[in-house]
Amino acid sequence: MSATSSSRRAALAVTQGDPRGIGPELILRACAAGKLVPGDRVFARRDVLEAAGRGGEPWAASGLERATSLLVGPEVFARSSGPRDPTSQVEALEAAVSALDTTTFGGLVTAPIEKLACQRAGFGFPGHTEYLATSSGVDSFAMCLVGPTLRVALVTIHVPLREVADRVSTVGVAAVGRLLGAALQRWFGVASPRVGVLGLNPHAGEGGMLGVEDAEIIAPAVEELSRWGSGRHIVFEGPLPADTAFPRHQAGDFDGVVAMYHDQGLGPFKLAHFHDGVNLTLGLPYVRTSPDHGTAFDIAGTGLANPSSMFAAIDLARSLASRAGYAD
Repeated sequence: MSATSSSRRAALAVTQGDPRGIGPELILRACAAGKLVPGDRVFARRDVLEAAGRGGEPWAASGLERATSLLVGPEVFARSSGPRDPTSQVEALEAAVSALDTTTFGGLVTAPIEKLACQRAGFGFPGHTEYLATSSGVDSFAMCLVGPTLRVALVTIHVPLREVADRVSTVGVAAVGRLLGAALQRWFGVASPRVGVLGLNPHAGEGGMLGVEDAEIIAPAVEELSRWGSGRHIVFEGPLPADTAFPRHQAGDFDGVVAMYHDQGLGPFKLAHFHDGVNLTLGLPYVRTSPDHGTAFDIAGTGLANPSSMFAAIDLARSLASRAGYAD
């Protein structure tokens, strides 16, 4: 991808997600609302989008017309057999990532996938984040949730809770902290970010009474981050009790926080940003966002899906890619 002026509009690649979920509907609604424009490309089966627009909602016809004009060719979908075949979600993702390697797309927006169905279709990754990092040859990456007030980066992602303590390391915490600090400056325009680093245990270990990981693993990471950040105008504080760090973050004491595991970060985040939160991947050579929700099979096809998170994901990807200087 070539550099360009930040005033130019970055083009986006958008994937359909699971065809049985609300992703295709959200793409139609985004097209109808003018969120996707000429220059963007939609990686979806046409019959999947047509099925999503059969409910007769006001946005269906205009959304389908605009989405069709942005579609990639049908040759992308050689393995899936029809509009209900979840294999197409894998094909769409693979094709979009290949396109990012060879075109001037500045960002990727992914509609929700169903992880189990993807694995049955030969997708050997726990989720989008791990696949995108591997396909990009990236070793240091992180899942980061972004909302109007909160930004939360995760040290561990899709692992069982019983394994979290064994997977949290000084090296891992420091790596995610660096990614978040750099993103706050480069992508979000925060000149001197303040980053809170959460503890693993309740009360950040309570002086060792509730666990030693905070003192033995996380505190050294914060010390390392503080040294790294001192020459970059980035301040790190921690390890912090999670229950008090989030109110401080919401009040403006921090520009972002590093959480140790999935639900430690996503529980408070979704309480504040259930409809307007965005999943952003840090560490990739391009901007990637996704709505911060799942496939919502239970309401797919009913017209009840709230498009706010998808709209926010598109807007954030466009904004960050343009600010970072990716061409359209």
